[in-house]
Amino acid sequence: MSEKPEGMTKQTRPLFLHKPKEPVLIVEDTRETQVLLQGICKSMGIESATAANGSLGLQMLESKQYSLFIVDLMMPVMDGRTFIENLKQIEPEAVILVETALDTPATIIEIMKMGVFDYIIKPIDPEIFQQTLMKASEYRYLRDLERQQSLNTGKKLQSQIEWLNYKESRRVSAKDYAETKSVYNLKTSLSQGAGFGTLVTIIDVIKETKVHEGDNYVVTKDLVDVLLENNEYCRLQLDGLQAVTQIMESSFPLERTSSAALLEALPGMLKEVIPYMSRKGLSVTFPELKAQYQLMVNFEKIRIMIEELLINAYKYAKRDTSINIFAHVSEGYFWLSIKNDVPEEPYGGIPAEYEKLVVEPFFRLLPPDESAAKIEKFGFGLGLAVVDNVVRKHNGVFIIHDAHDHTGKDVQVCVMAEVLLPVVID
Repeated sequence: MSEKPEGMTKQTRPLFLHKPKEPVLIVEDTRETQVLLQGICKSMGIESATAANGSLGLQMLESKQYSLFIVDLMMPVMDGRTFIENLKQIEPEAVILVETALDTPATIIEIMKMGVFDYIIKPIDPEIFQQTLMKASEYRYLRDLERQQSLNTGKKLQSQIEWLNYKESRRVSAKDYAETKSVYNLKTSLSQGAGFGTLVTIIDVIKETKVHEGDNYVVTKDLVDVLLENNEYCRLQLDGLQAVTQIMESSFPLERTSSAALLEALPGMLKEVIPYMSRKGLSVTFPELKAQYQLMVNFEKIRIMIEELLINAYKYAKRDTSINIFAHVSEGYFWLSIKNDVPEEPYGGIPAEYEKLVVEPFFRLLPPDESAAKIEKFGFGLGLAVVDNVVRKHNGVFIIHDAHDHTGKDVQVCVMAEVLLPVVID
C-alpha cells in the first residue's frame, strides 16, 4: 500500500466529472509541498509534474502541454510572478492557481490582478485544494468545449438560415401553415377515438379476459388501474397538443432585456425540472457571460423553450454525467447552448442528415422515451418543433446536432442544442 502524503485526511475519491486531459504542472520549490500536491492529484486520478522554479517550468512547457498550473509565488531562480508573466505570453488563457501564505485583502487583490483563476492559502488544506482544483478543471473543460463548438459556427449558421429560408418559401407558396395543420389533424384524430397504442392494448386484454356476472363485466383491479393511469397520460398528451396549437398559431410580444438578465433567470425557469435530473444522476451547470448584450425576448416563451430542451437532454443523456448550459456571442447572435453526453448505443447522437428533420412535427429519430412523461409537456415528437417555432418568432435560429467532445482523455459523443437570438445593435 502506498503511503499517504503528510497532511492528507482519509477520504473517498471526489466525484470528478471532467478530468484534465493533460497533466497539471506544479511549480513549487519545496519538496514537501510538491509531494503533498502530487499525492492529492494522484488520489483524484489526475496526472501531474513538478518544476522546482519558474525557469524549469518554462523549459518543461517547450516539450509538453499542461492543462492547469499550480504556482508558488516565492521561489529561487525565477519567482512565481515572473513565471506567470512569461506563461501568459505563451498561453494567454492559461488556468493558474497561485499558492500564497498571505491572505490579506491587498495580497489577494494583487494576486487576482495577475489574471489567475484562484488562489490557495498555505498551509494547504487537502480538501479545500481538491475543491479548488475541481472548479478550475471544470472551468477549463467548459472553456475548451465552447471554443471547440465555435470553430464551425459560421458554416452551421449559414446552413440553418438557408434551410429556414426554404421552409418559409414552401409555407408561403402553399398558403398554409403545414405545422399547425398537422397538429390539428392529429389532435382531432385522437379526440375522436383513434386512441393510443397502450389503451388499445389494454382494452384488447380486457375483451379477452372479461367475465360475465349478470349484466356486469368483471375485470381485474390491476387492469383497471393500468387503464386509468394511461387514460390520465392520454389526457395530458391531449392538453399538450392543445398547447402546441396555441403556441404555433399565436404571436407574442418581445421586450428588451440584457443577456445577463436572461442568464440570471435560467435557474428559476428550470426549477420544476432540475430536481428530476437526479433520477439519472445528472447535474446541470449554468453559464457565465461577463460582457453585456441587448436582446429582444419573451421570458415566458423562453422558459417553455429552455425547459423542453433540458427535458430532451435528460431523456437521452448518459447516466451520471453533466448537462452543460453555456453562452457566447458570435456572428451577431447570442448563442445559448445545451450539451449532453449520449451513450453510443442505442442513441449515438444525431447524424448530419437528420439535423433538420428532427425539428419537424411528429418526426422521431428514436422510439419514444416516456421516462419523463410526468414533466414533459409536448409528446409525439413535438417538443423540438415547439422550440424551433418559438425561436423563429424571436427572429432567431435553432440548431441541434451531433458533436464529438475532444476535451477529455476519450472522445465523447454528445448532442448540442443551440438557440441563437439576434443581438440588438443600437
